[in-house]
Formats: sequence, structure tokens, C-alpha cells
Amino acid sequence: MRIILCLLCLLLAIPTPAPGASAPGQADVPADGGGAAQCPVLVYSTNPSYPPYDWVDANGRFDGASIELLKLVIPPGVALKPLLVPWKRALVLAEQGEIDLLVSLRITPERSRYLRFTSSQAFPNPIVVFARKDRPFAFNSWQDLKGRRGGISSGDTFGNGFDEYWRAELTIEEAKNMECNFEKLEAGRIDYFVTSKYVGEAYAASRPLKHGIVVLGKPISTQGIHFGFSRHSPCAALVEQVSRRLQELDRKGLPEQLLQKYLRRFKQRPVPQP
Repeated sequence: MRIILCLLCLLLAIPTPAPGASAPGQADVPADGGGAAQCPVLVYSTNPSYPPYDWVDANGRFDGASIELLKLVIPPGVALKPLLVPWKRALVLAEQGEIDLLVSLRITPERSRYLRFTSSQAFPNPIVVFARKDRPFAFNSWQDLKGRRGGISSGDTFGNGFDEYWRAELTIEEAKNMECNFEKLEAGRIDYFVTSKYVGEAYAASRPLKHGIVVLGKPISTQGIHFGFSRHSPCAALVEQVSRRLQELDRKGLPEQLLQKYLRRFKQRPVPQP
């Protein structure tokens, strides 16, 4: 009897976990993933020459559909701090953990090494081939680009296997930004360039070329673009919250509405004089 009483005393002395408490060896995780507490200030960057998604305005600040969407999906209490650097530099800084978030970029195996991407897309982003209106050519497959001079903007990727294909099979040179590609196309230094349909339309509308441009064939890729958190940043704890919010807004059609809104805004902005 004495042994039984001792065992009962020992059992009563063991604390019982409160409802909802973590199991032994498991850290407590707040309902919001602890993201807002771990990320009071979020440093973000994006491509400074990718309208209507994002661009730099006359005051040297980021503008565009991505910036408005970012403000809509980041949890309250998280302060946003933009960092304006060249796009390739932004990718390097995110890999090093000096930038917490890159907005509106395509998922690739290389980027996935150092970025945690949202499971929901931020925007649609069809990739197409642009050519001069007076120099179109038949484009039914990627092989139709062989033997021609192409252009892309530095740091751009396209997905769907096209990145690997053009590096192995095509003659394509990188330009500093989209404006350089437009100038090279106008001057006849390249036969085509590859970029987002929305980006090409934004530049074409704001700075019409003498010869005009046309889209050739079907899109090379129709993959959407996402937000990517640096794997070295504590702000990566926000990824699931942001994904859910992006999905919610996508169901309402808001990303497409923002693209149209900022496409008009970019067209109407004052064009800097050379």
C-alpha cells in the first residue's frame, strides 16, 4: 500500500501541459508564426526597371504594382524599408541576408537555394518575344530564334527551360535595362528581345519607337512571379502569412487590377529629358 501511495504522489507531482501547449522538445510557436515579432523592420528590394511591376520614380523611390501589393500583404507592425540597388546586386544581397525580401521575381532552382518563395504567386507574368514592327519574323518554336541576334535585360530569368536553352543554343546579349534593349532594337543592333509582355507594353507606350514593336508568336513562359524571403533573414517567418494573403487577393483579381492601374500610371509619368 505504501508503494502505491508513493507512485500516486509521483504522478501528481508531474506537471500537466496546459491546453494548446507544445509537446516536450517542441518550441512554442505563436499562431502567426512569430514573424511580426521577429521582423520589426523588413528591408526589401526589387528590379528598378520592370514597370508596371516596379520602377524608380523621379524622386528616386520605388513605385509600381509590386510596391502597393507588398503593403497590402505584410502583417501590421512590420515596418518596410526599401533598398534601391541594381537588380543583380539586390540578388546578391538577398543571398547574403542583407536584404530580407525580394518582391515579384520568378522562381528558379538557383534562387531557391537562398530564397523562400511564397507558395502563391504575386502576379501573372507572361514572357514574350518582341521584334520591330517593320522586321517581324515567323516564331513558332524556340528554334526560330537561332541565327538571329537577341537581347535580354541583365539579371532576367524566364523559366520553362528557356534560360538553359538560350545559353546553349542562341546568340543573346544582356543589356543594362529594358530601355537599352529598346534602343538597340530601334537601331537594328538586335533582331528581338525577350521580356515580360507587361514590361514591354509599358515601355512601348511611354516611349514609342519610330518603327514600333510587335509580339511574336505565343508566350515563351506563362509562369507567375512570387515574393522571395532570404533564407538568412528572420523575416522568412512571414512567408506563410504572406502566401495566404496573396492567395486571398489573387482570388479577388486584385493583382491584375494593380497591373492595369500602374500600367496607366507609368504611361502618364513625366519622361526624363536626355
